[in-house]
Amino acid sequence: MIIEKNVFLKEYTSYKTGGMAKYFAVCYNNDDARQALDFAHSNNLDYEVIGGGSNLLISDGGYNGLIICTAKLNRYIINYGNNIIKCGAGISLADLVYYTCSHGFSGMESMAGIPGSTGGAVKMNAGAYNQEIKDTNIKAALMDKNGRIVIKTNEEIGYGYRLSSGTNDCIVLWAEFLYGRKTSEELLNIRKEILEKRKEKQPLHKPSCGSVFKRPAGNYAGTLIEKCGLKGCRIGGAEVSIKHANFILNEDNASSSDIYNLILHIQNTVYDKTGIKLEPEVRMIGFKK
Repeated sequence: MIIEKNVFLKEYTSYKTGGMAKYFAVCYNNDDARQALDFAHSNNLDYEVIGGGSNLLISDGGYNGLIICTAKLNRYIINYGNNIIKCGAGISLADLVYYTCSHGFSGMESMAGIPGSTGGAVKMNAGAYNQEIKDTNIKAALMDKNGRIVIKTNEEIGYGYRLSSGTNDCIVLWAEFLYGRKTSEELLNIRKEILEKRKEKQPLHKPSCGSVFKRPAGNYAGTLIEKCGLKGCRIGGAEVSIKHANFILNEDNASSSDIYNLILHIQNTVYDKTGIKLEPEVRMIGFKK
């Protein structure tokens, strides 16, 4: 494993923004992950773990520590039979969804089009159209901050809405899933319909992180933002999408600060007008809390 210095992080996020990491490591296997943790501990460095970078906003000031990238970690899919698949953390969720649909495994077809890695999907309990990772995940291997590998069951992972509390401070190494069965033709058709629906309803032409805010109880973030007249609202090069109000786009060479300040403006405006405090779904690194 190679530890790089002074790496621009905008190349590793879907927003295409962000400053420089003092240290940066790409992990391909479990040993790489353990070595990266050892490097952080031995050099007394703070560290953050990132996956595909699709749900991530990194500050323009970058990160004065070690970024551990797991986007290429354990890139394998193993079909055990009995409707069970083991998937490495670095496999993209899109590839996993396609694999399951094409092999007649049901339970993920509605998640077609969700970006990011499988490891990240486990971390945030990714989901769409009434399907979530927790519905099919039976266990996962995690590496704790001391480099120890722990196997946790679905219940121990502690899934909630866009979170998995049992994976906190851990690196997801792989996950196993138990699926139902349908014909591959049926599942691939559903996948195609979902992808077409996303293309119709979501702005996919500019860099974004997908949905910025979590769904508030009994409502929709996009609906609230639209009702507050914020569609098209812009700060610098960041803009609230005209097509889907819960998307903030890097419309014109935006900085992370542009996006961050637009997030704050949306939160404050929606709260002032509705009394509802929107909670960001996007993960932020390098911003003052």
